[in-house]
Amino acid sequence: MVRMYFLTLCFLLGSVMLFGQNPPCSDFNDPVNPYGNWAPAAPPNGNVSVGVDSPNPLDGSQFLVIKDKSGGSWYQNWKDYQNLGKYFLGQCIYFDFYLENDSGYGLPYHPYITISDGTNSATFVASVTVTPGSGWVRIKAPIQLSSGGVLPSNSDGAWTMSPVNAAVFDNIIMNTQLIAITPDITSTQQEVMYFDNICVKPCEGCNECNSNFKIQTTTSTSGNYTTAQVFLESTNSPSMYKVDWGDGTTGNVLTSHTYNTPGSYTVCVTQLQGDVPKCKTCISICIPKPAEGGNARNSANLKSPLKDVADAARAESGTASQLDYNLVPNPAKNYVDVQTNLAKRGNVTIRIMDASGKILISNSETVESGKQSIKINTEKLIQGTYIVEVQSDNSKSAQKLLISK
Repeated sequence: MVRMYFLTLCFLLGSVMLFGQNPPCSDFNDPVNPYGNWAPAAPPNGNVSVGVDSPNPLDGSQFLVIKDKSGGSWYQNWKDYQNLGKYFLGQCIYFDFYLENDSGYGLPYHPYITISDGTNSATFVASVTVTPGSGWVRIKAPIQLSSGGVLPSNSDGAWTMSPVNAAVFDNIIMNTQLIAITPDITSTQQEVMYFDNICVKPCEGCNECNSNFKIQTTTSTSGNYTTAQVFLESTNSPSMYKVDWGDGTTGNVLTSHTYNTPGSYTVCVTQLQGDVPKCKTCISICIPKPAEGGNARNSANLKSPLKDVADAARAESGTASQLDYNLVPNPAKNYVDVQTNLAKRGNVTIRIMDASGKILISNSETVESGKQSIKINTEKLIQGTYIVEVQSDNSKSAQKLLISK
């Protein structure tokens, strides 16, 4: 099994060089060496290609372009972010993020960033989700110690690790050796992401861009419509923001919006500086049939993505195979046959998820080798696009399923 290995590269030369007290910041703007102290991880986990481009609309500057290659694809900085808790406890790690290509992942993606003490690692996973081309987001991760065994979180997301160990997490914060990013999402190699302004600075009170928001949806019990309302996570004036509701209409944050058609929508809130956009945050929501309304954003139960990254790297390295299956019919209406072709008898788990990643149908069966078919009832699914994930042993694949009523 291929895992992400953080190899300690400390050279003891009679004294230890500690990180200075100036907050580190990687803006990738240097015309001679835009990458600074960032470099691919040690083999076999440094299979990543990088470049720079501009402008980042959040600040108009140059940004880092990071692309996936076969195998583990980690890009790391071992020098600038050491001992974060010793010098910057109570501040935040900021980073700007944009998803260009998800290599067919097909689900809303939570941006994240990872820190390590050289042995163990912890990851801050953003609660906001993005999709390819949905826009830049700015995220801040708190540099805090655990409290009562619970890892720190804020309105932007939560620190995660697997397994959760508060004492180990606190050691990572106090004795940070590196910070790491990766474009790995799937077992194919088309992922492209942008990162910028990976900086340590005060969490509040510095007039940072803040377009974070929540959405509350209420479905009518007497009509076929759903009402959505934006709630800003900011003390700024509501007049500084505009909302793109994802169905071709725009409005302001004080006015609710009505959806008459069930489906998946990407809602974006843009913060303005005068009449010029300053930053934008987007959330993908699923508008269900009447009487099935819910909250589109939930920062609870965020999990560490590192196992999924390791699985993707293992598959890219050729140590795991993609599961061979077909969906018939597709588009489907009341049922879909999941046609498998296993090399040996085994258990197959099928999950059907909506655009937000919510599991709507889950089914597990023991299937014989060769060509077999598992029939899944889809009568209760509304018209739209779903993701069908099929897993057997160490193989897992996902395909899009269209439901047409």
